[in-house]
Amino acid sequence: MEDSNIDTSTTTSETIAEEVSLFSMPDIILFSLIVGLLTYWFLFRKKKDEIPEFTKIQPTASSVKDSSFVEKMKKTGRNIIVFYGSQTGTAEEFANRLSKDAHRYGMRGMSADPEEYDLADLGSLSEIENSLAVFCMATYGEGDPTDNAQDFYDWLQETDVDLSGVKYAVFGLGNKTYEHFNAMGKHRHGQGVRGGDGPPEELPEPETPL
Repeated sequence: MEDSNIDTSTTTSETIAEEVSLFSMPDIILFSLIVGLLTYWFLFRKKKDEIPEFTKIQPTASSVKDSSFVEKMKKTGRNIIVFYGSQTGTAEEFANRLSKDAHRYGMRGMSADPEEYDLADLGSLSEIENSLAVFCMATYGEGDPTDNAQDFYDWLQETDVDLSGVKYAVFGLGNKTYEHFNAMGKHRHGQGVRGGDGPPEELPEPETPL
């Protein structure tokens, strides 16, 4: 009888030892860590996820379309601005050359994409002594403005522009073989006359296609 009890006790001890050996120390630590994290999450998590509040990014001065080209000219000491309406880059290149060549006549120029500025600022150009605005305008398609001059074109059509005292010149780029040769140059010239800034009544057209 005693031997039977000893065998039973020995078997039970071996079984317990065998079960304990199934969990090594790293397993026990990992299990405890998981239990701790789950407990923390359930006890301390927020009742409701908060929607993050995004701060509206204020545009910088350089990215704002209505930046003042007149103020820029004043700060940089320039008195000639050459706007270009360009589709393929020819008018833009010509405007850059014109603005750089201004120094030959004792003046300082800059070229400008009309899409990047508020053209209503033209009325303030006369604040600069001996100032001049030049428009190098190419014609696109069937007498249409180039993409970068579309807003400028619409603005001229829809706005009562007062350009009194503003001196300007128009250079239309095109080819006489086109059905709508120099349409944008003629349009800009006509708008300027109505604005009262006094260019020639007749816009001369070069005999040689450009």
